[in-house]
Amino acid sequence: MTAGTVAAGTFVLPEELTIFTVGEWLPRVRELVDRVAGESIVVDASEVQEADGAGVQLLVSLANTVAARGAALVLSTPSAALAKACADLGARFLIDTLESTGSGT
Repeated sequence: MTAGTVAAGTFVLPEELTIFTVGEWLPRVRELVDRVAGESIVVDASEVQEADGAGVQLLVSLANTVAARGAALVLSTPSAALAKACADLGARFLIDTLESTGSGT
């Protein structure tokens, strides 16, 4: 699946989720949130090879926005790079939910 596409309710993240790419992904994420109002959003994070604070903040913001609308953000198979970035930046909660359900890497 190509990054940025939505198939079967799953949004695919790019290989690079950094300050250099977040600007181009933000409108797509906003569109997705508006389109699936009230539904949980599944994000395929398996292809992320590089993530920084801006990329993690995008996911935290997405999780908060979706939660405020009564739904949930589900990170599907987060890559090791994304899991490390989340842990390093205090957003381990994005990954911990998966590990407690057995869906994480």
